[in-house]
Amino acid sequence: MSLGLPGHLVQLTLARALARAAHWFALTCLMAAVVSVAILSLHSPELWVTVGVVVAMGALLVLFTRHRRIAFAVAYLVVGTLGVYVFTTTVLDVPEAFPASNMFLVAMPKMALVMVGGAGISAVGGVLWSTAAFILAEASAFLAILTTTVPYRPDLFTLSTYLVLVGAMVLAGIDRRASNAAQPAIHRAVQDSANRQLRDALDTRAIALLNDTTVAQLVALSLAEPGALSAGLTASLKYTLTTLHDTNWLTDIDARTNTALQPTDTQKLHSDAWLSSAVYTAIERSRDRGLVVEVTGDRDALARLDAGSDRDVGLAVQHCLVNVILHAGVASAEVAVESDLSTISLLITDAGRGFTESESASDRLGIRQSVRRRIEQLGGSVLIWSRPGAGTNVRLTVPAAQIQPEDQPNRFKRPAA
Repeated sequence: MSLGLPGHLVQLTLARALARAAHWFALTCLMAAVVSVAILSLHSPELWVTVGVVVAMGALLVLFTRHRRIAFAVAYLVVGTLGVYVFTTTVLDVPEAFPASNMFLVAMPKMALVMVGGAGISAVGGVLWSTAAFILAEASAFLAILTTTVPYRPDLFTLSTYLVLVGAMVLAGIDRRASNAAQPAIHRAVQDSANRQLRDALDTRAIALLNDTTVAQLVALSLAEPGALSAGLTASLKYTLTTLHDTNWLTDIDARTNTALQPTDTQKLHSDAWLSSAVYTAIERSRDRGLVVEVTGDRDALARLDAGSDRDVGLAVQHCLVNVILHAGVASAEVAVESDLSTISLLITDAGRGFTESESASDRLGIRQSVRRRIEQLGGSVLIWSRPGAGTNVRLTVPAAQIQPEDQPNRFKRPAA
């Protein structure tokens, strides 16, 4: 039983839990002995001496419980052995009340002494402590009985307590060994799961970037008019070759190095944030290829994206605009930027021929990889509205840095009456 704890904490935690349970059982026995003897002492005043002995044992046990040190355990064994001798001698000197030595009241201090076995951190240590306490308790009680007229009878109460405690510690030790043996396997499984997630993320990004670059350019070349390449297509091919050759395109390298801006940092929410965003870069590349792109909305809100989100949103927008160029059959599109307190949305709209996503051909794999999965890995969502002959609307929504209502731009406030 690992309790969900790291391997190096399981053994110590279980040992302390078992020790705490043993010590509480011992305190219960001592308290019951004190109450019982106090009641009996009303008729036999000589029994009052046992109350002091049991209280001394209880005080030392409390000290040992609060400060788990070997010295306190040894002191508890010594004081407990003497206490068992005095308690047994005093109680059995009243033969009319205690005619035999195997009565439960006589066994209470001995059972409390056996519970010192919880001092052991390991199972072997605990068994040794309990065995030593059991031997000392029984030897002390036997010597005390010899000084009285009461006949000696085996004490099954203390023996049962000893066997139960030792059995619990042995089983706990076996379970700890099994848990310790399982810990490496659990750690390997967790590591393998993390590795699979990393590989999946890497595969997803590789497929998306492959669609952004090689596949998109091959489709563009296949759709180009015979003859010399246009200036926009030539520039796009050069950019793709530079990306594939000169950059480590599977790592989180991004030209925009600024981190997420704090919502109260309103001075940085200006046009420079828009000009440095990956969305702006994507739009400019599409314009270089001849697409007329109108931008509306809260462009400065893009400053609330961190570098990774800005890059992936820009690449998703770029793929949507490339699809307009390659498939829509129109030369214009609109990008609208909207924001609220916790998200940013971009709506890419064209009035082209449209398509049905579920029935789209294999060349639309980029919608699923370069757009949908890329945005979903940011914790966002993608909605696509399109049908043949009715154009296409793609809405990208991603989480952004929180902003307080009082920090919203003034244009969102209602004009004064």
